[in-house]
Amino acid sequence: MVVDFRKSKSPPSPVCISGKDVEIVPSYRFLGVQLDNKLEWSTNTDAVYKKAMSRLYFLRRLRSFSVCSRMLQMFYPSVMASTIFFAAVCWGAGIKAKDANRLNKLNKKAGSVVGCRLDNLDEVVRDRMVLKLRTIMDSPSHPLHNTVDKLRSSFSNRLLQPRCSKERYRKSFLPSAIKLYNSLKPTQQ
Repeated sequence: MVVDFRKSKSPPSPVCISGKDVEIVPSYRFLGVQLDNKLEWSTNTDAVYKKAMSRLYFLRRLRSFSVCSRMLQMFYPSVMASTIFFAAVCWGAGIKAKDANRLNKLNKKAGSVVGCRLDNLDEVVRDRMVLKLRTIMDSPSHPLHNTVDKLRSSFSNRLLQPRCSKERYRKSFLPSAIKLYNSLKPTQQ
C-alpha cells in the first residue's frame, strides 16, 4: 500500500522481494484494522459495521429465545462492543461524522435489544483515549512517554497542544488525546 499526499503524484517504482513484484493495494488489513492509502477510516468503518451487524443478529436471536436481560448485558460487551470499539483509540478521532453516526445507530439498536442505554462512540473513544494517554504518561518505557513529557506545562497540570499544520495530524491520536485530557476538570486528571 502506498500512502502519498504529494500534489504531483508519480506512479511508485515497483518493489521486488525475492524476485517477485509486490502488489500495490488501496487498502490493507493490519492487526484487525483496515488501513487505506488516504489514511481515512471509511473502509474500516464498513468492515466494523458489517461484523457488528452479524453480532447484532445473534443478540436479537438470544432475546427471541427469552434469555434474561442480565445475560444479554454480558453478551453485549464481550461480543458486540468488543467488535464495534476495537482499536477505537487509533481511528476514533479521525472518523467522519457519517461513519460515527452509522456506528452510533447500530449501538443504539443493540441498546434497545439489551434493554438499557449503552455508551455511544464519542463517550467510549474519549474515555479510552484519555486512559491510553495517562498510561503513556505513567510509563517511562513507552515510546511516546518522552514526547508527551516534553509537552507538560510548567504552570499547571495541563499538556501543551502540539502544533498541527495538517488536519490529518490534528485528528490523530496524540493531539486529540491531549485536547481531551486538557478539557477534563483538574480533579479528573
